[in-house]
Amino acid sequence: MSWFKTKQEINSQTMTSMVYQSVRVRTGEMEPLLDRAGVVYDPLENQLVIMGINYEILHWELKKGNPKDVVEKVIEGAYQRFYSSLNIDQTRILEYQQIMNNAKKKADDILFVHFGQKVPKNVLIFKLLLELEDINESIIDPSSRKEMELLIDGWFQVAKAINDEYKIVDTKDDLERNKPIDFDF
Repeated sequence: MSWFKTKQEINSQTMTSMVYQSVRVRTGEMEPLLDRAGVVYDPLENQLVIMGINYEILHWELKKGNPKDVVEKVIEGAYQRFYSSLNIDQTRILEYQQIMNNAKKKADDILFVHFGQKVPKNVLIFKLLLELEDINESIIDPSSRKEMELLIDGWFQVAKAINDEYKIVDTKDDLERNKPIDFDF
């Protein structure tokens, strides 16, 4: 048995799909906990906020072992894949982008800026989630709060597992295949 595990190499397109799918399955995880706690919330807004936060958690984790420019491209591609999957008018998409950008900006501040924090990141993300959705923390009982923090900790563990298992490597063929098409003939 080897002490050091070799990461599996995958291209940026595959990682974009993995990030998109990983975040997509997380969208409804918090709702049962909020329901049990008796919280009134907007389910759509909750899903968008959770997606924005999870994209940033993956962004933060993937930057630890991959080139920054490649990670930026992967995360941006995952966001675009989500927006292009929506079958709604452009005005509504812009509203969704605003909600997710707000979550992204605030999660980014917590994950990238506050390095010397004494409070665990899952607690900070829990508080951020409540802030973004205008949920009063006092109505959440301690056991529900703990469940929510554990769920958020799971988001960090999934992101870490993806980063520990995979490395983003684009071959020359991958780069050539994924070039944007120039429609100016």
